Amino acid sequence: MAQTTRGNFFALVVYALLGISLSLLHAQTTPAADAQTAFGQSLALRMDRIIADQTHSHQGWLAQNDPVSYTSLGALKLNVALYTTGDQPKLVKNLGETLVFGGNLANLPFPISIDLQGVPDGDYQYSAEVRDGDALLKSFYIPVKLVAGLDEKQAEFEQRLAKIDGHDGAKAAVRYPFDLARVINIGKRVYGSNNNNPEFGLTSAGDPTLYDFSAGLKKSADLLAALEAGQDPLWRAGGDSVQYYHMPEADEILPYHVFVPSSWDGKSPLPLVFILHGNSRDQDFYFDRDGHIIPKTAEKHGYMLVAPLGYSPNGGYNYVPYGRPATGPRGVAGAAATPQNFGAPIAGASTGGRGGRGGTTGFGGVNGSVTPQLVRSEWSEEDAMHVFDLIKQEYPIDPKRTFLFGYSAGGQGSHYLGPKYANYWAAIAIGGSNATPGNNYPFDRLKNTPMMIFYGGADPANNAPSHAMAQALQQNGIDVILKEYPGADHDGAPSAATADIFDFFDAHPRK
Repeated sequence: MAQTTRGNFFALVVYALLGISLSLLHAQTTPAADAQTAFGQSLALRMDRIIADQTHSHQGWLAQNDPVSYTSLGALKLNVALYTTGDQPKLVKNLGETLVFGGNLANLPFPISIDLQGVPDGDYQYSAEVRDGDALLKSFYIPVKLVAGLDEKQAEFEQRLAKIDGHDGAKAAVRYPFDLARVINIGKRVYGSNNNNPEFGLTSAGDPTLYDFSAGLKKSADLLAALEAGQDPLWRAGGDSVQYYHMPEADEILPYHVFVPSSWDGKSPLPLVFILHGNSRDQDFYFDRDGHIIPKTAEKHGYMLVAPLGYSPNGGYNYVPYGRPATGPRGVAGAAATPQNFGAPIAGASTGGRGGRGGTTGFGGVNGSVTPQLVRSEWSEEDAMHVFDLIKQEYPIDPKRTFLFGYSAGGQGSHYLGPKYANYWAAIAIGGSNATPGNNYPFDRLKNTPMMIFYGGADPANNAPSHAMAQALQQNGIDVILKEYPGADHDGAPSAATADIFDFFDAHPRK
């Protein structure tokens, strides 16, 4: 069977989850060869799960995106096999051949059974071919993540959790692997997307962050056992931890990253730095990068760190550039009020990447998911502020030393959440941001909030905007300092500025 490069594999994730194949160029009366091509282009292969428990049988369906008519030589042959991923996929298991008999596959897809038993946990791809005699009609490559025992463990864990009162955060952590599988399988998130809008963030090397379900189930089992023993390892946890909660608006369990300095005695008020990451990053990025420079510096200064996911890596915290004309409601209300395309995408219409913003119609969600960007943007802000509230409920946060730090798209987000929730922040540090004041920046809300604006000397795109913003802040009576880090590019500026950021916060407690 044909092989696929890694890039093509991840690109096909978008189409696989919703069963979208390349749009058919609708032909009029055509010769037999063109009819065969048109029919092949109309075919789609759909699997019941992307995150699957291989100890159970699974189903797939051969379908059509368009009811193109075609008369075959005989029954079609659908051959499916399981391959490894990567640049040189290797055969793992031949899943057999299915004879597909005539019918309207658009109205009644043809079912197939998938037996994955005996395959180890891991990332794989289905490789499938549909043939009419010797003629290849269509090839498919569909990702699948295998996690043995996923279904049984979920039922078992839920029975055990039902006997435990309270501990909502720890319970959310136990449930996270199962909830993430649910969210991916119903299409709210796309597993393995590797593009400019990654679903789960990119590593420093630019690879997509893929959740390790097997390791996650082990952590869930250990945490559940601790809860049953009367212990909650996550409540007011010290050191470095990833914690979880259920976000009601999205009906999802979401992670957030916490660092507590070793100097904390368990009761004294903690100074807090609330971190907003940039595009393509997640809640872990600023804790892991450059030898853990940020948590090491926080440890030295005695600061607590918290970073939300912001619903998705490119959620944007609901920031809209200042000065942009109003375009109507945002969030769920805005997406719901945007005219939507159904069927094939219409030329010139929004493809859903901005949820209808910048176009007159919407078509689907980010990465082919069912969640438009307008919705994700609103949820991004709500997730961040839910996490902020949860932290204040769990830890004794010092309101006079609560600070906001955002970089790149997190800097844009800080220019929005900073003024909107100005009463929370003693001071704000923003770097690598191209935000400009426009004609409606809410300067009046920041009169008592000192700000640090910084950028890398080798980051020309954010040089002029940083100078313009700092000048406007100063002209409007806001205490601001502007710092350039010579030689630092966009990626390197946060680490170059880390020591100065914490010194700035030390010098600006709320008066």
